[in-house]
Amino acid sequence: MKLQKQLTVPKIEIDLSRIQQRSQACDDENWEFRSWLKQHAPDDIDGLVKNLSRKYFALIDCKECANCCRSLHVEFQKSELHAIAKTLGQSIEAFQKQSMSEGSVNPPCPMLNGKLCSIYENRPNVCRSFPHLEQPEFTTRLIGVIENVAVCPIAFNALEELKAKLAWPRP
Repeated sequence: MKLQKQLTVPKIEIDLSRIQQRSQACDDENWEFRSWLKQHAPDDIDGLVKNLSRKYFALIDCKECANCCRSLHVEFQKSELHAIAKTLGQSIEAFQKQSMSEGSVNPPCPMLNGKLCSIYENRPNVCRSFPHLEQPEFTTRLIGVIENVAVCPIAFNALEELKAKLAWPRP
């Protein structure tokens, strides 16, 4: 009888408290992976990460989470500020005074309604592209990616799978 090698599929982690705990516990490991990846990233790293991002976006509904909207300070473009303020029925000045400090929107995002964005179809680009895995030049943005891992289940799972796919030799 011939035995077949079984592949183990990692469990997708969506529990935010476990993601935060595991991210904190793996903080040093993630920074070591970042350093290793800077030297050993394959030529197709952007495509690989884009595929992982799409995989986890298909498996995890970010509208059920909204952790990024509840916890991150976000900077919007001036043109987006005008549209946001108008949508909220405020002047830009009133919106900035009420919802911003030092150029970024204070969490929770004022457009957040429960776990849904009240301007979802017209949300700003920074929100639309979060956790920024599908942008080009992945290895130049690793500090931001590692910071997003503790906030976003999609980023967390994609980074963990990336470590496995690249057969990263953990220290």
